[in-house]
Amino acid sequence: MKRVLDLPSQPTTTVVGTEADRLDACLGQLHGHLKTLLACADEKVGALRSADSAALQSISEREAQQLHAVFHAEQERKAILARLAQAMPDAALEQATLKELIPLLPEPTASRIQARSQGLREISKRLQEKNGFVADVAQRLQQHIRDVFADVAKANQESIVYQQDGRHRIDETRNWIDAVG
Repeated sequence: MKRVLDLPSQPTTTVVGTEADRLDACLGQLHGHLKTLLACADEKVGALRSADSAALQSISEREAQQLHAVFHAEQERKAILARLAQAMPDAALEQATLKELIPLLPEPTASRIQARSQGLREISKRLQEKNGFVADVAQRLQQHIRDVFADVAKANQESIVYQQDGRHRIDETRNWIDAVG
């Protein structure tokens, strides 16, 4: 059950305008953080291809910072949406989604927030696709490394070769380093 919260003492139109501006700014911040995460994903592909572990470490740290910032921006966005929903005369509910609130906002604010929201959806989709690609590259690299180590392990297990007279033929045993060059 949703409950109606106490409205602020300011006039409703002022609160709606202020909160709509805050929402627009917050969506802009989220978009910036997601763009940075997308750039990190691109850099991560390059670092994986060049096997640059220092770059991967640096990228991971920047990525963690951006994810932390996204988390806080998302919390702020939810709080702004709740305040905006409370301030709306037709939708004075405790919670409402952005999709439900946009048609209730005055123009040009509604169009501006709709455009920001669409941009966020698009960059989120691109980030999801890029991260899927990075995960696939990382899994393939891990499997390749496993295969190399399996080949190295097999190289030291020489099979015994018998000569025509039944004696073991003695060859120089290969070391694992010989197997990889």
